[in-house]
Amino acid sequence: MPRTGSQSVPEPGGSLRPGEARSPGPSMQELLDADTRAVPVALRDHGYSYRGSSDVPRSRYTSPEFAALEAEYMWRATWQVACREDEIDKTGDHVVYDVADESLIVTRQADGSIRAFHNSCLHRGTRLRNDDGRVGSFRCPFHGWTWGVDGRLTDLPCEWDFPHIAQSAETYCLPEARVARWCGWVFVNLDEGCEPFETYAAKLIDHFDTSFDFANRYATFHAVKEVPCNWKVCMEAFSEGYHVIATHPQILEFAGDANSEYSIWDDSPYVSRFVNGFGVQSPHLSDTLSPQQVVDAYLEFAARTPRGEGVRVGEDANPRAVVAAILRAGMAPRLGVDLDGVSDSEVLDAILYHLFPAFAPWAGLGQPLVYRWRPGRTPDTCFMDVWRLAPIPDSGAGAEPATCTRLGLDQSWKEAPRMGTLADVFEQDMENLPMVRAGLKSTGKQGVSFGNYQEARLRQVHQTIDRFILQGLERDGRSRAEVERYLVPEG
Repeated sequence: MPRTGSQSVPEPGGSLRPGEARSPGPSMQELLDADTRAVPVALRDHGYSYRGSSDVPRSRYTSPEFAALEAEYMWRATWQVACREDEIDKTGDHVVYDVADESLIVTRQADGSIRAFHNSCLHRGTRLRNDDGRVGSFRCPFHGWTWGVDGRLTDLPCEWDFPHIAQSAETYCLPEARVARWCGWVFVNLDEGCEPFETYAAKLIDHFDTSFDFANRYATFHAVKEVPCNWKVCMEAFSEGYHVIATHPQILEFAGDANSEYSIWDDSPYVSRFVNGFGVQSPHLSDTLSPQQVVDAYLEFAARTPRGEGVRVGEDANPRAVVAAILRAGMAPRLGVDLDGVSDSEVLDAILYHLFPAFAPWAGLGQPLVYRWRPGRTPDTCFMDVWRLAPIPDSGAGAEPATCTRLGLDQSWKEAPRMGTLADVFEQDMENLPMVRAGLKSTGKQGVSFGNYQEARLRQVHQTIDRFILQGLERDGRSRAEVERYLVPEG
């Protein structure tokens, strides 16, 4: 694969505007042009606009005050994934979704609908459920007040002492959050007046409905780990390919890291995308690799095939097409689905979407992952969920959802059953995160610097957080001056 391409490369004295510069080498769109199958229309919808170059205050990652602002004005006003529908399949099945100081019981109703109740007894505030499970009612462990799975009060001990409540027991119900269902996922929003999910996530919905069979999947793996860093630090580590050269050098021979495509759409402020092409060498490598070398490197990494023992290819071969064909042949019988019409990009590339603030589904079949991030008990910790999805077999059999493995701060992703070799890559990322957390507390430079293109999606997240905080402050009659020191400067 030639390393030249039509991407914009800055020349001495050139006139490129901020954000227009690109790495030399083939662009993602040029790689799609050479695909051996029809490319999903969503991958042709790409866009970018310059978001600024000013430093982002480090205190956004370290300050308890800023974490409290996020909790009050952002986490309580945005759509977040709570669980998968198949986790709460029967009446009374429920998942406890915790974020910041909020907790919801997301539960299946007798009519098949899903509702999300605040996880707090209306008597004196006791948390009703600590664990996921299946129950016929939600009983407060403190005084025994009991609520049906429909949120209605069904048992009030010493009712004679609460006439002011007993007389309105039929309407004395657990408060609810908004619920949306999409492609097997359950989303919640604590803001009763929030924007409908269908408009909030419109770009994501359109792309997946037109191009990716996301609804026809089930979870083969799910783990959640407590991570020793701020949730944004963790999210950012999995949202760009810029770190590959230093953190994952073992994939440079077959991953076009610096040629990745980052899409931000002006008409879709809550959705962005990152596509990293595989089967093509990194532009960071000084030597041009032969197609055979690229194929060998990929198979050694992905299939543990010793170099020289895999498929032989000619000098004119397209490594992406070769590897994609190998993946189709291996994945189809294992997954029980026909992949003949699936594009090279879908079986090969990292196609990662992001729905603000913290839901990140991979669209392809070769990297069928989903990420979720939530803040921890302090700004120095967070929780990261990872799901691996697979197509429901054409036979419809064998699609039992995975149970969740929970990992603590001191545990490794390698301790999660069925995570496989992916854990090795994740652990490379995990090694960086405590050092980022520690370095952010330095009293030296007080800002974080982002690249204009490769890290533009990261800046967009920060700018969107600011928008929610400022809207909330205005609604509460508070002043912008209270938070000015935390805000992302313009420009």
